[in-house]
Amino acid sequence: MNTTMFVSRLPSLNKVLGVGLTAVTLGIGAASLAHAQSDLDALIKAAKAEPGTMTAYSAATENVAKRTADAFQAKYGIRTQYSRFNSAQLMQRYASEGQAGTFAADILFLAGGAQVFAEDGIKKGWVESVSDAGIPAMRSGEYPQAFNRGASAIVQVAPWMIAYNTEKLKGADVPKDWPDLLKPHLKGQILLANPGASSAYLDFWAPAIDKYGVDFFKKFLEQNPRQYPGGVPAVQALGAGEGMLTLPVVPAQVEATRGKGAPLATQVLDLTSGVEMQVILTARAKSKNPATARLMAHYVMTREGNAVYNDDPGGLTIFDTSKLPKLYQPPKPATAARAAEVAKLLGF
Repeated sequence: MNTTMFVSRLPSLNKVLGVGLTAVTLGIGAASLAHAQSDLDALIKAAKAEPGTMTAYSAATENVAKRTADAFQAKYGIRTQYSRFNSAQLMQRYASEGQAGTFAADILFLAGGAQVFAEDGIKKGWVESVSDAGIPAMRSGEYPQAFNRGASAIVQVAPWMIAYNTEKLKGADVPKDWPDLLKPHLKGQILLANPGASSAYLDFWAPAIDKYGVDFFKKFLEQNPRQYPGGVPAVQALGAGEGMLTLPVVPAQVEATRGKGAPLATQVLDLTSGVEMQVILTARAKSKNPATARLMAHYVMTREGNAVYNDDPGGLTIFDTSKLPKLYQPPKPATAARAAEVAKLLGF
């Protein structure tokens, strides 16, 4: 990656992410690039020598997992497999396997509490810090360090949106702002994903609760929103015509259903947060395919692989955050403690 190009992006990254970076902090040099290439060559060789098939547990939708696995195989000739869970299920399953000492997953793609989960996993010996794993994309400086969380690393920033059925909702009737959700024509037509399905959902609701208050959400409940166990079934129901809109969604969720012919479109509200998908590595001593897992981490942390991972309409790569909504608020670790508050306000 061109160092000058990356450093030129630092002011916008600093503004969005609330961090201070300098060219000195990055520590990018010719020696690092050379070592990174050598590390990559060795990693590819080691991954190709592994006899098994790497397994990823992914909180991303199936279309994201499939195209990433397909592109990875096309580039390196190495097959991988994915098992999809929502974030809460993924953490529960991985923790159960960790306690039993039987690790099926070599790598995790997780949003909502991912950093805390990874840090806890390191303490238990289940997880290896991404920063300490010798990932070539990190060593070369190609991966933007503003997204490095130490134990884990962000590979996707997807703003939360609403999705609507274009056959039922058109033009000025499509909500543009939170108060629009209270309009009479939406009564009984709003489909809600259970916020307990993923702590990432809390990041969408918390800023609105802080801005609009409890009274707003009392009025919101008077709209008689219908409840669904998670985002994927809510989007599928919307595509089938069971309501006018669902919230929150990210582009990949909608595209997975729209790609099958469902009449869906998206809209970003004035105030929103987003899904910040993070990659987590199972400790090498526990992983069945540690080299392939680290190669996959490298791939999604490069400009090329990250573009594949985020290749959905409305999706953003971590290499260009200029299209984030103006009122975008990065997820806050403390939001996870508000699960009971959010569930109560939404009637769950």
